[in-house]
Amino acid sequence: MDVFVSSTYRDLAEYREVLRVALTTSGHTFHGMEHFAANPAPPLETCMAALSRCNVYVGLIGGLYGSNPPGRRLSYTELEYRRAMDRNMYAIILLLDDDATVRQSLVERDPERLRRLERFKSLIRQQHTVQTFRDPHEAAWKILAALRVYEVALREREDADRL
Repeated sequence: MDVFVSSTYRDLAEYREVLRVALTTSGHTFHGMEHFAANPAPPLETCMAALSRCNVYVGLIGGLYGSNPPGRRLSYTELEYRRAMDRNMYAIILLLDDDATVRQSLVERDPERLRRLERFKSLIRQQHTVQTFRDPHEAAWKILAALRVYEVALREREDADRL
């Protein structure tokens, strides 16, 4: 499977790396911002193009709202999520557990950005069955388990279509 991993980077870089290794070791292809080559396109165009090449969207939502493309109020992470939903992509979304240990510098402090983060998380909780995570390895195994469930469902659907 081609898996697009969407998250903020500053707070979740270690999580993304553990997930990259878990996905590639399991035979999946990781697509994420850290693999984007330098090119003349704006960053938003680059990430949307990468997203369009994937069939699974993974959202890791931590304690930061993330940066916004120029002229936009929504963060890259939220824009990626919305595009994935517009494309009806299979979505696996994990939220950082409220009890997870996080450095203060990795928690949103700006009141407006915190409001946006809480609104985004509320939208996600309304639209999806989510799980929480406390550490990178827990996030990775929960995502691999959800991918396995999806793969089995796809295989069952394909088998039913053959009958």
